[in-house]
Parts: sequence; C-alpha cells; structure tokens
Amino acid sequence: MSARKKLLITGAAGLVGSALRRYLRGRYDFRLLFHRTIPNDLDPADEIVVSDVADFPAMIDAGAGVDVIVHLGIATAGRGYPKSRYDRMIIETNIGGTYNIFESARINGIPKVIFASSNAVTGLYEREGIRATPDMPPRPRDFYGVSKVFGEALGRHYHDVYGLSVFCIRICNFPNTDAVNTPFEPGMNRWLSARDMAELTACCIEAQHPGFGIFYGVSKGADKKWDISNAKTLVGWEPQDRGAPDAQ
Repeated sequence: MSARKKLLITGAAGLVGSALRRYLRGRYDFRLLFHRTIPNDLDPADEIVVSDVADFPAMIDAGAGVDVIVHLGIATAGRGYPKSRYDRMIIETNIGGTYNIFESARINGIPKVIFASSNAVTGLYEREGIRATPDMPPRPRDFYGVSKVFGEALGRHYHDVYGLSVFCIRICNFPNTDAVNTPFEPGMNRWLSARDMAELTACCIEAQHPGFGIFYGVSKGADKKWDISNAKTLVGWEPQDRGAPDAQ
C-alpha cells in the first residue's frame, strides 16, 4: 500500500488545479475531479472523476478513500453572462457544492479539507485602502465573495463540531505563472505564483491535525495590502517568489 497521501482535488482543470497538479505530483497521489473539460496532461496513475460538486451523492462517492480534499471547484461564467443566472450558479456550486464537500469529508472520515477562498472576502476593505488581516470581519465585495465567506464559516463549523482540520486560502491574483506579473507599487503586490500556491497547499496538507486557519495567498511584496504572517506561525509557510520588482 502506498504511504503517500491521496488528494481529491476538485476543479482540477482550472488555473489553480493545473498548478497543483504540476507542482505536487511528485509528493501526492491524485484523484482529480473534472466538471467537463479533461486536460491532456494527466498522468496514467491519476484517478479521474467527471462530475459536478453540486451532485451530493457523487461527492460522497468521490471522497471515499482519500486523505485530504483540496476544494477548488467554483461556478464559472463567460463575459456578458446574466448576473442573476450567475448568482444562482454560485448558490448551486460555490455554496451547495461546498456543503457537499464538507459532508463528504465528514461521512468518509477524511480528516482535512483545504478550501480555496478569495481575497474577495475582504474586498471592500481593499477598495478603501485598509490593510486586511485574517481576523477582521468579512466585507465581501460581491456575491462571489459572499459565497467564500460561507465556505470559511462552514469550515469553521466543521472544525469546531466535527474535529476536521480546515485551512482556507484567500487566493489573490493567480495567473498560474512563476514570472513577475505586474510591477505593483511597493507593498501593494496582488500576485500569487504557482509555486507559492503549491507550497502553501503542501504546508496545509502536512500541518498538524486538528487545525484551523485562514491565510492570504499572495507572494512577496503585499505587506501594505494583507497580513500573511499567520501562515508562517500556523503551518510554516512563507512566500518565496517576488510578487513585484520591489519585493526583494
């Protein structure tokens, strides 16, 4: 039997899922959940599930036998898509689907869930130029941010009531690259490299159980926008990549 942890990664075809597949393949075994699109860069050893996170029975089945769930799956819509319909998709996928994932962890006895949250949770602080910290009350900038607030609160509930380890990563700008993306003003970086995201995920996977944490996922040079110090304290992560030329 393999001693390596097996991850269920939802949204495995997306930008973050692609980065995790690329950087973490050598450390973990994968069960990859795809909604429709199946990439052509998969490994023969990867387990593939094609389903919808909004399908409760399918998510219970998908979680059977894994060690950690990395929940990245979200509702997506093209440019010009009606807001009312997109908001309903968010309810079905980001809210209902996230509930399904946490229930899959509980029912299957999976000890840890890593939840892909977003800086949109505190987006109104950022619009006002206020430096955000993980312990500030949420001020979501849009309905997508509201759905991520729900996911973080649900994770806290499952940690407190059922003893799951839950780590929420508030992902900032993520172009799935390791090159400097934009020359942000000093201290104002918004960019997260693929490597830093993968390492933060790995630190959460390996963190002592049980635990709970909310971390801003952003590379170096974001100190005027977000406080990322708790990630080092709780799971031993510090970004290694420069988010902007000033971030040495």
